[in-house]
Amino acid sequence: MSDASSTGPGRPRGRPGKARPALLEAAIREFAEKGYEGATTAGIARRANLNQPLVHHHFGSKEELFRTVLDVLFAELREAVLPDGELGAPASMIRRFVLFTARRPELARLWMIESARRGHHADYVLEKHIGPMTAMLAPLLRAAARDGVLPDVDPTMLLYALQGLASYPFLVPEQVRKTSGCDPGASEFAERYADTVLAILTGGRRG
Repeated sequence: MSDASSTGPGRPRGRPGKARPALLEAAIREFAEKGYEGATTAGIARRANLNQPLVHHHFGSKEELFRTVLDVLFAELREAVLPDGELGAPASMIRRFVLFTARRPELARLWMIESARRGHHADYVLEKHIGPMTAMLAPLLRAAARDGVLPDVDPTMLLYALQGLASYPFLVPEQVRKTSGCDPGASEFAERYADTVLAILTGGRRG
């Protein structure tokens, strides 16, 4: 009897049904550490403990895989921040954003690398993901400012501040460990840090 994971000559080998998600998670980590230029499909396959041909079998080219990674990460972000597909209270949205960034720092790391390169990948993210999200969130932030919940500043500038506040300790985990003794990967740290970000942005106001 043949093994369920075996294939014929020239066919990629891997765990049926499990290879694609394993490769996707490996790609997320590889791209977040090395960026598009530094990552390789061979490195992604090694991370997943699978054969390199499986990468191309499931995702096509490296470029197609990279766009899939970007789309998946931003879909996770939208689901985390807007769980019902609708805008909620600003404070709740901000907390969810910080907790998502703590749980999934790969998105912030990857965006930092690619936006600095100012290439077509950055254009893709801005046009497909960040631009639409900014347009959707700006009215909520304006309304929160009018209600006294958030500072009365340009909503786009506020989004920049929020992104920086939410992501910094998770972009520099070693600094956090050595200067505070805290583990930035721990849920307790994420909750405390979310409280801090909210206190900075809302001044203790609720909404």
